Amino acid sequence: MDLRQIKYFLAVAEERNITKAAKKLHLSQPPLSRALIDLENEFNCKLLIRGKRNITLTPEGLALKRRGEQLITLTDMTKTEILNMEQGLSGTLYIGHVDSDGPTLIAEWISSFKKIYPNVTYNLWCGTVDDLTDRLKSGLIDLAITMSPSSSDMIEGIKVFSEDWVTIIPSKHPLAKSKKPNVNVKELVNEDLIISSRKIRENEIREWFKPTNIEPHFIVKTAHSSNAAKLVAKNIGIALFPASVAKNISGDTDVIIKKVTPTMKVDYLLSWNKEKELKALATKFIDHVKSL
Repeated sequence: MDLRQIKYFLAVAEERNITKAAKKLHLSQPPLSRALIDLENEFNCKLLIRGKRNITLTPEGLALKRRGEQLITLTDMTKTEILNMEQGLSGTLYIGHVDSDGPTLIAEWISSFKKIYPNVTYNLWCGTVDDLTDRLKSGLIDLAITMSPSSSDMIEGIKVFSEDWVTIIPSKHPLAKSKKPNVNVKELVNEDLIISSRKIRENEIREWFKPTNIEPHFIVKTAHSSNAAKLVAKNIGIALFPASVAKNISGDTDVIIKKVTPTMKVDYLLSWNKEKELKALATKFIDHVKSL
């Protein structure tokens, strides 16, 4: 069996007529018929049922059609990948990112990658870490900027950035008026707290409070950190988020930003699904980020 025979078979399967298939392939009927007979002999089964007007596929023929289409697609993808390696990468890279420092990171990477591979285009999608993980697992995106900790063993990544946790405090709150530049976790034990809705993130923050033997009170859990400052400005509570969230808060928002002590860090990861084979474009992009 070779790719030529598979292409001949798929043409017949699509047209359901040898004459039409031969015309489509720019062949005479005898070599086409011979190729079909050779395939049936190789598989030792009937692939086609030849009717007076149309051809129908046997169950074995339907199976070969499905697999044959996959073989041709994979062959075309392989050719494209090899040609891109020789002629310069092209195609579309699908990247997801979190909404805190994700947009800044992806903008920097695309800017420098574009100088090397100007024919590449990008499709960006912003979401929560859990959303991004689901999209990576299902193959809807190639790469994602996520944050530690990961919520799936299927996801692999490299650390690309690290930042401190901060408190976002209503400006009239005593902790905001204090001259201390930082807020200790112990000072938050009796406060209403606004945090990420990720369960894994909630558990992480709970660990901070274990030395106090007091359970923290989470009044709001939000999937999008952009909501945090608005909630804080309405005196709903004190928000706990990575520092880049604070960078995106406009200057006229009635809140104060202070770091958390003991110092807590959150890592940003360029992530991918380790159980799926990465396409050449995604691999090149990862290598480029590693080199920065």
